[in-house]
Amino acid sequence: MSIIQFHKSSCLEFIRTLPDKSVDVAIFDPPYDEKTHDGALNAEDIDFTPIVDFEHVTEALRVTRRWVLCFCALEQLGAYQAKAGDAWIRAGIWVRHSGPQKTGDRPGQAAEGIAIMHSEGKKKWNGGGKAAIWNHPIEPSKGRLHPTQKPVGLMEMLIRDFTEHGETVLDCFAGSGSTGVAAVGLGRLFVGCEETEKYFKIATRRLSACHEQLSIRLEPPRKPLTKAKQLSFKPEAQHESK
Repeated sequence: MSIIQFHKSSCLEFIRTLPDKSVDVAIFDPPYDEKTHDGALNAEDIDFTPIVDFEHVTEALRVTRRWVLCFCALEQLGAYQAKAGDAWIRAGIWVRHSGPQKTGDRPGQAAEGIAIMHSEGKKKWNGGGKAAIWNHPIEPSKGRLHPTQKPVGLMEMLIRDFTEHGETVLDCFAGSGSTGVAAVGLGRLFVGCEETEKYFKIATRRLSACHEQLSIRLEPPRKPLTKAKQLSFKPEAQHESK
């Protein structure tokens, strides 16, 4: 199996093609709620619709063997908990060091949520007894490739804590591909999709560059991932849509 499988597709369209328990860990950064999008400093740059339901949680728990992590607004954590049911584990926090509130008339936004869930079975992570708090600055606006881009360094923290070398990481809201870049760089397999054409092209370029830098080849996962058409990450190949 390829180290990277990447598809142009919506989250639900793609994830529903995956067999049960076919990946190890899912790390998603879905759209947030409408109020969060509208209140963002770069609201005019957010060119995708807010989330309206949480079916990606149900599907992610179906296809993963272990952890499911979803970034969200702090105000959304309760909705994730309700959707996850018995699979809910903990509300995590990303302290993002984004600077003061520019208007000065209210407190600044200090953090975002990480909904932490787990498929049925024994739980194991690499963080020991530490709290579910991850400190990392936001992606600088200069050079940002996606309006809600997560830093590769932050994603590396989560991948180190929640996955093992050689495991498969799934991201069905890939955006500019930061999760995949972090996963492959740390010796994990990556499976993902992105619906928006321009972000799909950006992510494909970043993942291709990451793939070309690798000098290792990993063992295949324990189960086949999908019968869906896969992309080839060869420099001379034209990337196709799924």
